[in-house]
Amino acid sequence: MKPVHEKAVVIGISGPSSSGKTTLARLLQRVFYGVDLKPKDSRLNTFIIHEDDFYFPDDKIPYTTTRSGKRIQDWDTASAIDIPFLSQALNYVRENGTLPPRLQSKEDQNDTTDSGVSDEIVQELRGIVSSRLQDEARKSTENPTIAFLEGFLLFAPPSEAGGEEHVLRSVHDAIHLHLFLPAAYELVKARREGRSGYVTIGPAPEPPVQSSGGGDGGGGKTSTEVDLDAEDDRPPQNFWVDPPGYVDDVVWPRYVTDHAWLLIAEDGDGDEKGGDGALAEEDLVRRVGDGTRARTDVGVEVAPGCGNAGMDVVLRWAVELILGYYLNRM
Repeated sequence: MKPVHEKAVVIGISGPSSSGKTTLARLLQRVFYGVDLKPKDSRLNTFIIHEDDFYFPDDKIPYTTTRSGKRIQDWDTASAIDIPFLSQALNYVRENGTLPPRLQSKEDQNDTTDSGVSDEIVQELRGIVSSRLQDEARKSTENPTIAFLEGFLLFAPPSEAGGEEHVLRSVHDAIHLHLFLPAAYELVKARREGRSGYVTIGPAPEPPVQSSGGGDGGGGKTSTEVDLDAEDDRPPQNFWVDPPGYVDDVVWPRYVTDHAWLLIAEDGDGDEKGGDGALAEEDLVRRVGDGTRARTDVGVEVAPGCGNAGMDVVLRWAVELILGYYLNRM
């Protein structure tokens, strides 16, 4: 049963860069938004939350050292995300059923691509959702809300894998349903390198400073309590373009390391147990291979097709899972 103080269900959509997270979130919003409920004058409300909107300003993004010894900013680590701000925002959404006024999206200013899903399929799925909700939903005086949260780093491992103290624990626990989209290394590399860049916020960073600690990875930076009801007063926007070799130096190894608990080794060693976070980064990358196999026993729903299914198949899978979860909570 849905707790009485909660006014929204949060659906988390995660996976590597360029795996289709934003595309799926936008399709799901089209499928679910405004669907008639019982009573007839009630409609389903939906909106999207982009994890990219919770990046620290440019001058607070950490640096890392590539294999060639070059110092560059690392946008693919938890240390680049204001995790306390994200957690506060998710709890606000659950309690109020709306986005906090503080949050204004810059992600929607970035490039969009064709979803590959026809309007006919979207309308077909809207009809299925409407029919199921009309037939099965119990009478409610509330206007229910579904929030779709999409991001590259949202989930934490289970407690037996060290998840209790994980930097993303508060984010993971604020999500009701966890959806994961695997994607092969070659696809991630091609799509990511094909992007023009990303809108960012804040002052330009200072030149990198050499540090014995390296400044690599780690947990999210400490953030003070955010006034979620205040207007967004974050600094002017900039534009980030991946430097040459960024996917191989940062994006892919960071993804594999952060998801070692979820990904399954392709060499048969430890099959169905996920990667070993104690291994060196290069060993993890080697064992995971193209990165398309993920565990299904850790509370995370994994999209069908090992990254090869079309977005129409993934969309149908997600709609069915969300419908089932939503109806079970009513």
